[in-house]
Amino acid sequence: MARWRPIHLIILLWFVVSLIFIARRYIAPFRGSFDLPGLRHVPVEGHDESVLREASIEHASNSTLGFHAIYYINMKARYDRSDAASLQAYIFGLNLHAYPGVEPDMTGTVGMPPTHRPSALKIGEKGSWRAHVNVWAEMVRNKLPPVLIMESDATWDINVRPIMGNLNKHFVEFLRHINSTPVHDPSWGGKENHHHPHTASPPPPTPPLPIPYTPTDPWLNTHWDPLSLGHCYEHPPQDKKEPHLIYPDPSVPLGNSYFGLPLGHERVIRRWGGITCTTAYALSHTGAAKLLLCSAVDLDNPADLLIRRLTLSGGLVAYSVSPPVVAQWVYRRGVGMGGAQSDVHGAGGDGEQQDMPGDVGMLGWEEVGRTGTVWGYYYENVTFDKMALGVVWREIMGGAVLADSWYDTESGN
Repeated sequence: MARWRPIHLIILLWFVVSLIFIARRYIAPFRGSFDLPGLRHVPVEGHDESVLREASIEHASNSTLGFHAIYYINMKARYDRSDAASLQAYIFGLNLHAYPGVEPDMTGTVGMPPTHRPSALKIGEKGSWRAHVNVWAEMVRNKLPPVLIMESDATWDINVRPIMGNLNKHFVEFLRHINSTPVHDPSWGGKENHHHPHTASPPPPTPPLPIPYTPTDPWLNTHWDPLSLGHCYEHPPQDKKEPHLIYPDPSVPLGNSYFGLPLGHERVIRRWGGITCTTAYALSHTGAAKLLLCSAVDLDNPADLLIRRLTLSGGLVAYSVSPPVVAQWVYRRGVGMGGAQSDVHGAGGDGEQQDMPGDVGMLGWEEVGRTGTVWGYYYENVTFDKMALGVVWREIMGGAVLADSWYDTESGN
């Protein structure tokens, strides 16, 4: 048997010490962090606030905008919407995951929850509701960190990532200003769950401290249920003294207002007044549990109005930003796609689309041939500097002109 020499012991000791150093330096700090792409861990203790703030802003402007994931809900036949989402993600660096929509033939009488308004929802609205509920249920089953849920016809400003970083900085300041406290959390291991052995006896109260910037949870999801980033309507404030924060955002064009109050290059953070359209909203697991329970007990509204009614009744701790960061796109008029605008309301919501009379002349193609874009805004009051889908042709094709590639009847090419 070979004998151990002093040099062997020295090498072994060096190897063990190296392993301990690597474990403490690179592995241990990530324990309990969100699984965020590109996350650079910054421990809260031992750093001044400016370092934590900058790290939080950095994570809020990453490829998932600081959330666990970005899901876009898409019907299986809407290849066009999936393609549009892919092009935007490619150019502007977002990591999107397609989440299957629910088809009309998948929502019969059996399997639907009870309702005190049996005729309230159309076929398309039932499918849309169920697709969102599938996300809520997944979040509840797995107690997921917050996710951002988008409709498949979502579009955004070309500066979406710095916009979200800027929003994050002011959102944390807003929560501080209103002395926000964590929401009720009855989940297993949550502070209000009295079935878990470690939470059976509540901890003694601690003196309030300023809400810290937390890079591993940049949006501080324990303080809210949903956070709306894209909607087509929001209920006005019921009280002029309602807490809100107007903050500078150079990407917002001039000419906007907040319920009659003129805005400059600014956005407004507020307690959510109840929205219409679920274009884009972030959701925490506590919010997902509340929405899942509410719709399981009484399905009396489509998904967006269900969220709205529960917000207005005080059941959700919700916030929103205006003007919205995310909007809906539609096809330009006159390109033959007038009947392909809505999966919920188009042609009765049964998945069948028809051309509209305004498309018969196909007069929109001259503009498309010049610009290379067939997309426009669903609502005219969208306030983007430049819409992402409006620039993808130029970004990918450079100076090429779409019309130059069209078939020429004279030359036969």
